Amino acid sequence: MKIFWTLTLLMIPGVLSSISVTGYSGREIIITCRYDKEYTANAKYFCKGRWGTTCSDLIRTEDKEKWFHSGSFSLFDDTKAAVFTVTIRDLSEWDSGTYQCGVDKSGEIDFYTEVNLNITTADCCEKSISLSAAAGGSVNISCKYPQSHSADVKFVCRRSGSDLCAEETSVKESRRWSAEGQIQLYDDREQQLLTGTISHVTQQHSAEYWCGVQSDQGHKSFITRVRISVTDVPETSSLPQSSSSSTSSSSAESPQQRMCVRN
Repeated sequence: MKIFWTLTLLMIPGVLSSISVTGYSGREIIITCRYDKEYTANAKYFCKGRWGTTCSDLIRTEDKEKWFHSGSFSLFDDTKAAVFTVTIRDLSEWDSGTYQCGVDKSGEIDFYTEVNLNITTADCCEKSISLSAAAGGSVNISCKYPQSHSADVKFVCRRSGSDLCAEETSVKESRRWSAEGQIQLYDDREQQLLTGTISHVTQQHSAEYWCGVQSDQGHKSFITRVRISVTDVPETSSLPQSSSSSTSSSSAESPQQRMCVRN
């Protein structure tokens, strides 16, 4: 638990301006928290509460370059980029509120960023879809997104263990296919529709994917879970050669049988 001193905001060293983030009920969100590189060795935390009041820790860790988990929260501290990310799973409207991304400065006033989190419903969009394809074929993904995110970057990423968004492919322009990644993406902003195609699929493509949107500050809101199942193509068995069989049968006929045929 951390107490924030009630001082004028501009007088506190290291304080960043507050940011606003929108997430969707039943989905997940990744919040990006930046800090000065001089604090790479410090503990990082995410707490709920307003500045000047008691802020209750939801997750705190001194781990670097790996995920740390606590309940529905996960934190990854990327010291090379001086950024730590916080993932919140199974969002509900009760999660709306004010949070703090904090850097523990041990005895000094902490470095932190205020996060105003708004959780709402995404009535426009499916929460989860399942797709299947035969190995060697292709899979087409279609995900709707809220109109408020039309100008944002769209992405499809694959869950890999505890990493919610590994192997990401994104598209930044409307009505133009993405040129990179295993998944080709197309964003139709007028229809609020993200389309993706995976060609020449194999068993390795069987996994959980997410369609989502990314703000210009790097925060990611996940919209639709996509489960892809790839099945092997069954081997075709060789059929009996009927023509050779009839030829063989004809050549084996007795002279009497041939006579009967002539009669």
